[in-house]
Amino acid sequence: MLITVSEVITLAYITKLDDNLIKDHIIDAVEHTYIKPVLTEPLYNDVVTSPSNYTDLIGKFIKPCLAFYVKYHIYTQQLFETAEYSSPDPTKASRFIPLSDAVLIDNSIHENIVGDILNIAQQKEQILKDHLNESSYELYKKPTTYRISGILIKS
Repeated sequence: MLITVSEVITLAYITKLDDNLIKDHIIDAVEHTYIKPVLTEPLYNDVVTSPSNYTDLIGKFIKPCLAFYVKYHIYTQQLFETAEYSSPDPTKASRFIPLSDAVLIDNSIHENIVGDILNIAQQKEQILKDHLNESSYELYKKPTTYRISGILIKS
């Protein structure tokens, strides 16, 4: 993985968050869904196998994008789980929090917050794309668009 749980929390959150709320498989899924297609497979594979060759790309562009996409994907779950619930203490972990006590956020406000998180993630993705297009990474193949029978195709 190109980012750790603690880096996600540092980059995408203002307040401290329980590390147990962010699972590695979520980070991995987000990385494969959003970062791999942007980098293209050859560059992505090289970044994963030789991260020391791409410290600026990873630190300044990939990690901020990943952090906000992870936050976007876990935000609703995060609202309904607390540090106490995710604690390794079995007596606490077995207790569910009543829904009425968990979160009292109006649905439209919740939708706005999630939309804002997605917007930030998409902006960070665009910054990553712009950087890739302006830089000369040997393994990066700039996407091209063309039309077939009036349908716009991106490759």
